[in-house]
Amino acid sequence: MSRVLAPERAAAAARLHAYLVARHWRPPNLVGPDPGVRWNYRIGRFVKSAMPRWPWRDDLVYLQGQGYWVLANGGLAQVAAGAGAGVDADACRELARVAADGILARQDTDGSWPYPNPEWRGRVATAEGTWACLGLLDAFRRTGDARYLAGAERWDAYVRADVGYQRRGDTLAVNYFGGRQGPRIPNNSAFYLRFLAELAAATGDDGHLRPAAGMVAFLAQEQRPSGEFPYAVEGAEPGRLRDHFQCYQYNAFMTLDLVRYGRLVGDDRALGLARAALGFLAGGMRDDGGAAYACDERYRTVIYHSAVLGAAFRAGAALGMAEGDELARRAFAHVLARQRPDGGFPHSFGDYRLLADRRAYPRYLAMILFHLLDDDEVPRAA
Repeated sequence: MSRVLAPERAAAAARLHAYLVARHWRPPNLVGPDPGVRWNYRIGRFVKSAMPRWPWRDDLVYLQGQGYWVLANGGLAQVAAGAGAGVDADACRELARVAADGILARQDTDGSWPYPNPEWRGRVATAEGTWACLGLLDAFRRTGDARYLAGAERWDAYVRADVGYQRRGDTLAVNYFGGRQGPRIPNNSAFYLRFLAELAAATGDDGHLRPAAGMVAFLAQEQRPSGEFPYAVEGAEPGRLRDHFQCYQYNAFMTLDLVRYGRLVGDDRALGLARAALGFLAGGMRDDGGAAYACDERYRTVIYHSAVLGAAFRAGAALGMAEGDELARRAFAHVLARQRPDGGFPHSFGDYRLLADRRAYPRYLAMILFHLLDDDEVPRAA
């Protein structure tokens, strides 16, 4: 099966793919620096950006980036087969296979993957394992290799046994880290819903969906009248609560996850939550087509934020959002205008109003690549 993509996005995707292969692909892993957390995110990355020739030796392998790399190569192979995107479809399929093997090679015997950043050493993050497994499930669909499905099932068993959920009434929220019951993060439950739906579809076993109703109830309870999902709400253990944190990009990811989950399992309630979130996202578009960083911080520009908003608006158009196509066009135009001649993208501008992070981070570049590959011909809602 092939996919149809606008020529300018196909060309941008081909250039970005070539950049990632040349600069960050060290088989079987996508390797490179990352904005990270804590000190590096707040200050260190700007120092590194200002001194690009210094040998920083801060390369990492994020399994989230690896999962997106598998997904993007599978999608690019379809685009190459359908529209001649300037890449070789067979080469993309082989890259996806090798990367999926790399994910399996890093999986611990208990089914988990340790967090790569030394500042969170020893933790197991739900995002890392889940996106690794979304890549594995895509590789399973495309190859039929049962090893990939088995890896995803081991992760699901680990989450049930060691990561766990927080239950309040009829609501259920998956934990952010294994062994910790801090604030409940709606974004985590949204992508875990997507994973459970993908796993149920791959195995033919709807038993994997048992936690889903509680997680949908949790998201419905926390969604604000504006359509926004907050970032962090009260959990069993103390922690920082946040209504707004990079609001638009997190809500865009959640929209895509809810749409995918809702379509796979036929859950109209989840699709309704996505429609409400799209109304909130429309207010996050700046005049230049870029995504505002947060509700209260519109001046900062992060390139991958605009890419995921573009993909969310495309999904919105398929759900009947009248302005979805135009908002998506503006968001993708903003992204494409910032692609460098070498095919990569800088990370951000306007940080603290004065700073910029011009480094290229493979985890986020893989996300941009994946979202550039959104279909241009999508069935519209009646």
